[in-house]
Amino acid sequence: EISPSDIDQVIIATSGVSISSKFLRLVINQGIDLVVLDSRGYPVSRFYHPYITRTVDSRLAQYISYLNGLAKEVAKVIAYCKLMNQAAYLVRLSRNLSISELKDIAYSIESIANEVLRIDSEDLHVVRKEVMSIEARAAHLYWSSIAYILPKDLGFDGRDQDSNDLVNTVLNYAYSIIYSECWKAATLAGLDPYAGFLHSERSGKPVLTYDLIEMFRVVAVDSVVVNMVRDGWRGEVRNGLLSPKSRAEIIKAVTDNLEKRFRSKFSDSYMTLRQWIRHSTLEIANSLRNRKKPKGFVVRW
Repeated sequence: EISPSDIDQVIIATSGVSISSKFLRLVINQGIDLVVLDSRGYPVSRFYHPYITRTVDSRLAQYISYLNGLAKEVAKVIAYCKLMNQAAYLVRLSRNLSISELKDIAYSIESIANEVLRIDSEDLHVVRKEVMSIEARAAHLYWSSIAYILPKDLGFDGRDQDSNDLVNTVLNYAYSIIYSECWKAATLAGLDPYAGFLHSERSGKPVLTYDLIEMFRVVAVDSVVVNMVRDGWRGEVRNGLLSPKSRAEIIKAVTDNLEKRFRSKFSDSYMTLRQWIRHSTLEIANSLRNRKKPKGFVVRW
């Protein structure tokens, strides 16, 4: 019913699915990304196109950035973009909901974001620690604002990864979908997914993927989830897990949003969110090779 050339990604989000070797060859030949998720939405397996750009040069530049000081600049850019996207979203909500207080909070977060750029330590570990402290202050303002505009029956008091309330459970699952997209972008850009800038290295953890997610959480997930629950959607949580039907609805909403077109404050180009993830990752790889600071992604609603 759909031409393979029109398919960018296939996500297997439930058990009981069988695929053939013929289908796998078709996926590779068409450059289609195949992702298998577990019940919490975490990618447990990926099957993607083998052609990777500038791998050796990009990875060498990535490792060298820890020595030449560029790694800390990339870390600050990622954190700055994350906070500026939070502020931009609150401004949008303020305008759409006619709640002026949200705009005031957005300006406070923008001020906090500028503190990130003023961190002047030459030690990457110190930069990470200071960024974490700054982010925590912004997160309190941001998630308190989100909690304020959500229906009270949801019982959402703020971001808590370990909470079993609907909103936090959905956020955990939806972030995992973006996780797979960022992992793919890092790999195809020739970067090492396990060598991060903002997040410290941990054995077996693709921390660069966590870095990339930070720039896109708000646009790719937060805005989608907020719209869904404010419009009356109520997923089903069983023993801390979303039901299969609810997972499918979240996947559709998030992946549909990935195909929506946005602009960045650093560019006049309109691209889909999926394209922005790839573009921003390629920009980081290019910046590392050319030893210059990347711009990152800040949405222009």
